Amino acid sequence: MLAGDRGLTAAEVAERVEAGAVNEAKRHTSRPFSAILRANLFTPLNAVIGVLAVIAVTFGGWKQGLFAGVIIANILIGTIQELRAKRTLDKLSLMNQANAKVLRDGEVQEIAPNKIVKDDLVFVEPGDRVVVDGPVVESRNLEIDESLLTGEADPVAKAPGDDVRSGSFAVAGTGLFRAEHIGADSYAAKLVEEASKFTLARSELREGINRFIKLINWLIVPIAFL
Repeated sequence: MLAGDRGLTAAEVAERVEAGAVNEAKRHTSRPFSAILRANLFTPLNAVIGVLAVIAVTFGGWKQGLFAGVIIANILIGTIQELRAKRTLDKLSLMNQANAKVLRDGEVQEIAPNKIVKDDLVFVEPGDRVVVDGPVVESRNLEIDESLLTGEADPVAKAPGDDVRSGSFAVAGTGLFRAEHIGADSYAAKLVEEASKFTLARSELREGINRFIKLINWLIVPIAFL
């Protein structure tokens, strides 16, 4: 531990609690798979293509309705993207429930994450979840796994002054960091807030597929009756 640094005192913790500088954020729950599937199944585009497919099969045989495969593609793309968001949300929610170790009055105490206050010194060792954000003040070969946040598989070495973000966890060494961004201001809380909206990514691939599906939607009307 840092020589001479005993962390916050009980009086300083009480002051921050009184001021509302506590690690509390709105809890989010993810939608079940059935709700995600319904949201992507019952869309105007799918309804139009579905009706045309029924008409085409009725008057021209089942082969004439094969174009309805675009419905399946549309459903799969949307559902997979939302399930990824759901998985991120669920993992981050679980991580934010893990207890944390803080240095107060010269002693390491294990507390619930919603008891952390701003400027707390948080101690981490292998297996510990990072539940708030802040700069490292002491590192003894500390390495952090940020794969859930960045997708990077290799652990990241952290030196004093480097930031650690909630949603990551320690895999090697030990360290202390100061709780700077807490509650709704923490990185994980912002990710959870964004993921809870289940907004589909507007990637170039997604945009291209949407344009392609719309084009097919206009073309299949005359084709369906040939």
